[in-house]
Amino acid sequence: LKIISEKGVSNLTTAAIAEKVGMSEANLYRHFANKEEVLLETVERIGSGLRRNLEKVFQSPGTPLEHLKRIYSLHLTFIEENEGIPRLVFSEEIHSGNKELKTKIFNTINAYSVKLESIVRKGQAAGDIKKEIDPRSAALTMIGMLQVTILRWSLGGFSFSLEKEGLNLWRNFEHCIKQNITKKPNSVR
Repeated sequence: LKIISEKGVSNLTTAAIAEKVGMSEANLYRHFANKEEVLLETVERIGSGLRRNLEKVFQSPGTPLEHLKRIYSLHLTFIEENEGIPRLVFSEEIHSGNKELKTKIFNTINAYSVKLESIVRKGQAAGDIKKEIDPRSAALTMIGMLQVTILRWSLGGFSFSLEKEGLNLWRNFEHCIKQNITKKPNSVR
């Protein structure tokens, strides 16, 4: 991911990887048959990182709405710590190159979305999230907010705080989905 961040996916070579990790290219080939296998493993590790963040949040106390915010924040932090992820995910290699890579990322996004949907449903059941919100649409909106913020950050040369920018969007999103509980005034007797 560091090489991809600095040089892009098209300049990721087994020679560059071997040099970066301090091993011979021949030794690298003992573990991976080619660049595509390296990219598949990279995508798998990205998915694992996202799943770990979900598990971390599921094991912590809080309301479903607090869990959604925490997942959102952890996602931004994870990407900010791994600048190569957006360059890989938005690369030509993924979108029209290796079909297996494209499918792996597509399935990772879908599984992530399903987890987010389940949290939205729990929030609706708890009365924290508006009942009229479609859970799938809310999950995809969250992912879309992440993607557009990450894309802007990447295209801007990583020149602003991804988390700060993303949390500005979160506040709007939360305002839209949060159940507004208004207390009825005490009646006068």
